Amino acid sequence: MLLTALMASALTLATQPPATLSLIPKPVSVTQASGAFVLDEHVVIGTDTASRPAATLLSGWLKATTGRATKIASKGSITMKVNPSLAKLGAEGYQLEVSPKGVSLSAPKYAGIVNGLQTFRQLWPTGKVPKFTLPALKIEDQPAYAWRGMMLDVSRYFMDKAYVLHFLDIMAAHKLNVLHLHLIDDQGWRVEIKKYPKLTEIGGFRGEGAAREGGFYTQADIKEMVAYAAARNITIVPEIELPAHTLSAVCAYPWLACTGKQHTMPTTHFISDDLYCAGKATTWTFLSDVLGELCALFPSPYIHIGGDEAKYTKWKACPDCQKKKTELGLADEKALQGWMTREVEAILAKKGRRILGWDEILRCGVSPTAGIMPWADPKAAGDAARSGNPVMMALTDHCYFDFPESKLRGELQGAGWRPPVTLQAAYDWNPVPTGLTPEQQKNVIGVQGCLWTDMFLHKPELKTNPGPALYGDYFTLPRAAALAEVAWTSQSQRSFPDFTERMKRQYVRYSDYGWNFRLPLPELVRNGNQVSAVCPIEGGTVRYTTDGTDPTASSPELKGTVTVTRFEDFKAITLAPDGKRTSLIFETVAAANQFKQYGTKLGEWKSGKVGDRKPLPVEFDATGLISSDGTYQVTFVYTGGRERLDIDKVEVFRNAETTALATDTHHGFTGGAKKDNAYTLKINGYQTGARFTVRAHIYGDEGSDSNGVVLIKKISD
Repeated sequence: MLLTALMASALTLATQPPATLSLIPKPVSVTQASGAFVLDEHVVIGTDTASRPAATLLSGWLKATTGRATKIASKGSITMKVNPSLAKLGAEGYQLEVSPKGVSLSAPKYAGIVNGLQTFRQLWPTGKVPKFTLPALKIEDQPAYAWRGMMLDVSRYFMDKAYVLHFLDIMAAHKLNVLHLHLIDDQGWRVEIKKYPKLTEIGGFRGEGAAREGGFYTQADIKEMVAYAAARNITIVPEIELPAHTLSAVCAYPWLACTGKQHTMPTTHFISDDLYCAGKATTWTFLSDVLGELCALFPSPYIHIGGDEAKYTKWKACPDCQKKKTELGLADEKALQGWMTREVEAILAKKGRRILGWDEILRCGVSPTAGIMPWADPKAAGDAARSGNPVMMALTDHCYFDFPESKLRGELQGAGWRPPVTLQAAYDWNPVPTGLTPEQQKNVIGVQGCLWTDMFLHKPELKTNPGPALYGDYFTLPRAAALAEVAWTSQSQRSFPDFTERMKRQYVRYSDYGWNFRLPLPELVRNGNQVSAVCPIEGGTVRYTTDGTDPTASSPELKGTVTVTRFEDFKAITLAPDGKRTSLIFETVAAANQFKQYGTKLGEWKSGKVGDRKPLPVEFDATGLISSDGTYQVTFVYTGGRERLDIDKVEVFRNAETTALATDTHHGFTGGAKKDNAYTLKINGYQTGARFTVRAHIYGDEGSDSNGVVLIKKISD
């Protein structure tokens, strides 16, 4: 019986070519030949002018591997050349040939040269070796999709320039070519706009005194990041949200919103209903100015304008917005957002740019040239493609890498409002919606992973443990590799088992590069009471225990098979070749919830932790269990103790708000007998990414010795 496994990779240090190729993403065509090329101290990189930035990258990588500088000249045993006659390979394709005489890399454009270099780099052995041999082969390759992106949310938690450059290196190694920078949200404005300095002076920071945090990118920083990205064939696309997710701008310039009220920069996650006022001329002057400076900084063909999760409360009460709606003959506020979106589109069109937004903008009414990025509404992808809009897929179930990979004990905390996104979920999906004609399918131009950071706002412990940089690497890798193959390799060539086999070497490359990553669990096979294991990383081992204790790096190695008397007591981990990095622990999942008729387990109450004859508020984290607006039922089930449990009131809170989102006040009890021990809570105000807490006012009727389980289920929309 196959038990669980995620993947990893390793490679022994050697001067011989690898027996098999472990290339990520998988190329279109690989033809292996006889012979090999020796890469030693005599190697010179020969490059044309167009390829010289890539030659500089290659020289740096070779120095890290061999310990010596490699000369760059017009001719050499490694040649790099842009050759327009290879146009059949497309804008990013390349041709790589290795023979006993040397290495030749050619491509129709510079982008292909960079992509080919990443493949060439994966032919090398890992570790630091003075020389090595490469197998003779020929690779012809080009991507399936033009847009191969990652989104980095630097608004909710600021990532400094150094980390952005580091993240660009991770992307480049996987042939990902678009960095979508989420620069603006309610909790932070991260780009310097010279005409409006308060945007960063006020909107770039939050909190007071020692708790003050934040930062922003100067225009000089942006220019450096854009150039660094361009050398690696990556385009940086800025996101400037509108009309919602803009409180950071409103805090700086209150006149941008309908009420003109002065706000303080928020320190917790929530979605403000203070939108840019659509009816004021001053709003349009501001937007035109900001977009003008952005276009001067970012040469990307698209500017992302957000457009999601707009709440129209303030617009409905605003005389300026209502006047504009009447003047334009618009039916409602959604139509007003559509008009605003098209106006922004017109501003950017004059600057030679196109808009891109989340799937909500499609429902507001946009032109067929607007890019649509479906995240919450899979149906929007097909609708947009049928309308002729460019579509970049970023669906939560496959592409949201802020969700953890599992619910295993010890997993690094992430967003909890949706189920985990496993490595296989990130890999095994087709970006093209069903029911499209071949011509409509061409409108799906790519995929994008998303790394949000709003969990730092309601889980402050993550800010220092493990820290945003390690968090970013860990949640990105290895799922960025899965995303890269979805984006690069045709559906017919992809296989998850084949991918995981090739990933075994990729993980060791991650170690060589100094990147943090999630090491997979061992792949375990059970045959009766016999257990064997496959290590998911080259050079690593599987360590195990059979007495119920947690295995460590010094636990016995699982070689061949081991006999297990009680499988419940068997545990195992993957140990990396360095003998330090370990995976999470494989262990038998607990028995199914015996109270499943009441829903999913929310938490427990325990003896001594409830009120003694008078109510004590006890809180349970319901993030992810409250997953949308609707009616939920919370049930208390007694399991033991001298006293029954009495309940007076149950409340639901969103984020750090002090006013309950829903309340059910009535007296109930459970234990021996039970009465009215289920509480009904109507949720109206769900927000994606928000943290939800259930607060129960509970007590033992004659003391505090009571134990039980709290369960929750949704009973209606």
